[in-house]
Amino acid sequence: MSRTWHGPLAAMLLAAAAGAPAMAGEQSDTEMTAEEIQAKVDWVNEVESGDFHFWRRWRDRPDAAAFRQPQTWYNPMILVEGGVSPPFFPAAGPNEPATIDPAAIAAASGYAMERETQAFMIYHQGKIRHAAFMPGYHAASAISSHSWVKTLHGILAGFALADGHIESLDDPVERYIHEWAGDPRGAITVRQVLHNTTGLELPFGDFSQEPQPYSKGMQLVEGSDINATVLSFELAEEPGASFAHNNPNTQLAGMILERATGQNFARYLSEKLWRPIGGQGGAMRLDGLEGNVISYCCFLSAPADWMRVAHLLMNDGRLPGGARLLPEGWVDEMLAGSAPNPNYGLQIWTNAVHMERRPYFPGLPPEFANYHSEPFAADDLFYLDGGGKVRVWISPGLDLIVLRMGYPPPRDKGFDEAFIIRGILRATDMAE
Repeated sequence: MSRTWHGPLAAMLLAAAAGAPAMAGEQSDTEMTAEEIQAKVDWVNEVESGDFHFWRRWRDRPDAAAFRQPQTWYNPMILVEGGVSPPFFPAAGPNEPATIDPAAIAAASGYAMERETQAFMIYHQGKIRHAAFMPGYHAASAISSHSWVKTLHGILAGFALADGHIESLDDPVERYIHEWAGDPRGAITVRQVLHNTTGLELPFGDFSQEPQPYSKGMQLVEGSDINATVLSFELAEEPGASFAHNNPNTQLAGMILERATGQNFARYLSEKLWRPIGGQGGAMRLDGLEGNVISYCCFLSAPADWMRVAHLLMNDGRLPGGARLLPEGWVDEMLAGSAPNPNYGLQIWTNAVHMERRPYFPGLPPEFANYHSEPFAADDLFYLDGGGKVRVWISPGLDLIVLRMGYPPPRDKGFDEAFIIRGILRATDMAE
């Protein structure tokens, strides 16, 4: 189908029916009667009304620079209720002894802020040591987390296991996804879903082609039945054989959590994590007014709240006061990689093996790979990763969190993750 099957086409046809002149540069090989034009208008309206939410999103979607567009173009959304509390971490005072070399902070922050960063924050030894923001943004701004939200699936799986909703990570998914019972895809395990080793086909096969409205990739982003779209993905290879940071995997994980717990993803997230950590309210996408939560991407949420999530992971699932929230040992389980990718745990990235160019999946064009000029300077480093080079780097041994939320850096600037994090890691007084 053509993208012109939309309101603008209907308006153009009606204008023609009223005798309006043809648009400049356009020619018509045949004359149409008003009745024929009205029939086409009626057909267009029928198509649009049958899939209203998708066609509205198709009309309003941002251009190729989507990461730089306001995320509010997407409708409808669902609230993730928080339990707003004072910030976990006080800001270090100007007269306090520095725990990180100020020159290293200045270099890292300058590098980040020159690359369209909305929020850049550094936590160390119990306090916020640095915070810089693009004009118009602050620590409580609602910013798209892009694929950071994937890590929430790994966290929530720990709660679901502890509460008995999921019996084992090695359960076949057909136990929860009944549509795949008896299907080879039903034998995929929950662990393989969280490890991104399902073997399911990729959403976009050819990056050189403009996505078509009813392609699986575009329906995954804007479609009005995301669950049906995910269930349409076929096996491309044997489950467990290879790694692919694949959006259908994470959405499948969200479906498993919903069916296992009996709650939609946004409500379960609010109950088990967002309210307990004292986060402010956020918003996730829905595929329709009474539809499914799109859990694999684009949770509108505050930088300060992601610092809370990072602190929870850094401290084995404990809140700042010492109370345990996540099951003991679950963070270690999350950080255990797979044979196909030792650098990726349960929806979270680790620092097991240095890769100068880190791709999200085989065949990814080189310009989309992540560049690390040299190894990170902390063996225990793990991190949340999202499109547009949004990152939260975490080192438990150094009691350090570094957050970067923002737009993709301009291509002429480049983005070397090692430059930002390695300089800070080396400059902590604990690393000396």
